[in-house]
Amino acid sequence: MKAILSTALFCFCSLALAQDVSFINSISKTDRDKARASSDKIVSLTTLSYRFYKAVEQVSDSTYTIIYAPAETSDVDLESKAEWEKCFYVDFKLENTGTASSLKFHTIRGKYLDVFPAWKKYFKEKAHLEYTITDPSSREVADSNKRFHFILEEGNNPKIPIWSIVNKS
Repeated sequence: MKAILSTALFCFCSLALAQDVSFINSISKTDRDKARASSDKIVSLTTLSYRFYKAVEQVSDSTYTIIYAPAETSDVDLESKAEWEKCFYVDFKLENTGTASSLKFHTIRGKYLDVFPAWKKYFKEKAHLEYTITDPSSREVADSNKRFHFILEEGNNPKIPIWSIVNKS
C-alpha cells in the first residue's frame, strides 16, 4: 500500500512541475489559427490591456510572431517603430514536414509582470513573483519523459527590460 501511495505522490509531484501539460502539448505542434487562440489565452493573463496588432511571418529565420500592442498605443506609433518595446510577442517556429507545415511554440516576450503570469499558469505552477525574479534556479522547468524544457530569462538590454519564456525542447 505504501508503494502505491508513494508512486501516486511521485506522479502528482511530477505533474505539478508543469501545471498545464495539455496546453504545452497543444502549442508544441499547431497551426496559425490555434497559435492565435493560444496566444490570446496567454495575453489574457497579462497585467496590461493588450490588443492584437498583427502576425508576422519571417521566412528568413522560419518564425511566425503574433504581436499584441498596448490598447492605448496607436497603429501610427507602431508603424513608426516608436513603441515596439511596449508590445507583447508570442513567437512560433515554422516547421516544414514534407508537404505540410506546422508551428511550434518558441518564445513569449514582454515585460516581466506580463510574462510571469503565463510562466506561473502554464509552466511552473509554484512560481513566486518576487522569488523568481531574484533566483535564476527557479526559472527553469523540464521533463525528459514529456520532452519539454522551458526557461524564463531576462533580456540583455538593461534599457529595455524584456523577459522571455523560451522553449529549449
